[in-house]
Amino acid sequence: MKGSAPLLGSIFSQFRSTNHKLHIHVQLNVIAARRPLSRRAARVAVLIALSSLGASTAHAQTPANRFWGSLGGGYGHSGPANSTGLDQFSGPSGDAAIGVAMTGRGLIGVEVAGWRKDTPIGTAQSTFVSLTLIGYLFGSGLDNLYFQGGLGVGHGSFPTLQTTTTPSRLNVTRPSLQLGVGYDIPIACPVWIAPFFQSYGTLGGKRITGTLPSGEHESANAILFHAGITLRLAHPGPTGRCSTRSRIGPG
Repeated sequence: MKGSAPLLGSIFSQFRSTNHKLHIHVQLNVIAARRPLSRRAARVAVLIALSSLGASTAHAQTPANRFWGSLGGGYGHSGPANSTGLDQFSGPSGDAAIGVAMTGRGLIGVEVAGWRKDTPIGTAQSTFVSLTLIGYLFGSGLDNLYFQGGLGVGHGSFPTLQTTTTPSRLNVTRPSLQLGVGYDIPIACPVWIAPFFQSYGTLGGKRITGTLPSGEHESANAILFHAGITLRLAHPGPTGRCSTRSRIGPG
């Protein structure tokens, strides 16, 4: 035992800077209490300890640490907000996103949603770029239901009522708000398909009354109501269990 004390001190000092020093300390003390350690036995014990630490670290690195991305399409309705409906139109829409899984139940990323429609009086289009948060708030049967919110910038360009050979046009670029809800369905680990609904709206636009009939008004803000299906590449659940979401944060 006398000869093993300096050796144990040396081993402890090598692991003092790691996050697992308590685990190693207990293992080596148990061995030392039973019988003296030779140098060879001590090396074997250290190798076993390092192997167990490596396995523990690998297990802690859940898929929640990984990037995620999605690509979707659907149908949208867009135009100036609070409109009489004469300059709002429905047409194809799409979205793309990329980000990081903060935990198995929380994603953060950047999402772009776009919409375009060729109308009888000109082309209408809107684009929103948002820093988005996705949260899976429930368990059990609602484990894959998510709620979404974000802030960003929106741009819209819409033809309004035609008064000459060239229609008047409303162009908007302002800060925007995003709200959404969806449900992830696992189809092939780690790929999910998610029906969703999202709404976007720019903020801070002025009320327009001069070009509208008496008593009617609209806001110089762009809106987009966007529903569709997205294909998401993500793996927020434990390894090998893509359909189950982990409640543990990144390891």
